[in-house]
Amino acid sequence: MSNMNPKELRNAFGTFMTGVTVVTTKSNEGENIGFTANSFTSVSLDPPLLLVCLGKSMGCYPVFESCSHFVVNILAEAQEDVSNLFASYDGDRFSKVAWHEDQNGMPLINGVTTSFSCKNHQQIDAGDHMILMGEITHFETTGHEGLGYSNQGYYSLGLERGAVEAPTSAHSFKVGVIVESEGSVLLQKTEKGLQLPSVEIENRNGALGAIQKHLADNNNKVELGPVYSIFDDKKSGEYSVYFLANSDSQETSALGDFYPVESLIDLPMASNALKTMLDRYSLERKSGVFGLYLGDDSEGDVHTV
Repeated sequence: MSNMNPKELRNAFGTFMTGVTVVTTKSNEGENIGFTANSFTSVSLDPPLLLVCLGKSMGCYPVFESCSHFVVNILAEAQEDVSNLFASYDGDRFSKVAWHEDQNGMPLINGVTTSFSCKNHQQIDAGDHMILMGEITHFETTGHEGLGYSNQGYYSLGLERGAVEAPTSAHSFKVGVIVESEGSVLLQKTEKGLQLPSVEIENRNGALGAIQKHLADNNNKVELGPVYSIFDDKKSGEYSVYFLANSDSQETSALGDFYPVESLIDLPMASNALKTMLDRYSLERKSGVFGLYLGDDSEGDVHTV
């Protein structure tokens, strides 16, 4: 019996960035069964093999242990709700998602980036899990960007890539950053109000490098995080990308001063779009669940980071 802390070990495993899959099959009684898994690995090209790992404590474990066929559905970036559905919902999961049967009569989820239809090739006992190895009988891929998972949160490479390239219709491209240190955010005074550290760039590519250089040139040592907001101003044609970041120091610099997060909602900002973004940041910081905003200066969608 290991003396390692299971929760800490699970968190350590979770630092490895993976894709997200939903593994599906059909019971002997004809009931569709599925669960969310990121423990998926390609094994061999000849013969074509893959594997997934199932916890023996799972309610669906006996069905997969005896199944003849199954499907590995690699989720697309817009299918975070499907991942959550098959990870936590206790009812009829398949009544809440579009699906169809594959060539083997197994449930295949619509809209996934890739699906692998498999026959049960081998099962290997592995501690509190079982390694289910499948021989691929058919596969389909759509070209959609995949949904990623790391550190107990979802991410999308497609959305991240979109942050470093502005649309050709944009007249200007601004990249900025929300730098937080010890509960305060770095803001700079202007005639129009407070603004975040930002810089305009001519080249549509290289947003990340541009803001890193801007911070370094002003002697600000920060650790950049994920993209937080991507939006365009319909009137001016300005396209803006903002990153999250952390700093170990609150030293005053040419880029401004630090203001407590709880005061942001009352501070005068240089634009309504900036105020809306920082109001959202203040609220999300309380829950610790941040979202990536995609839209324009008046409306858009928030994708959980």
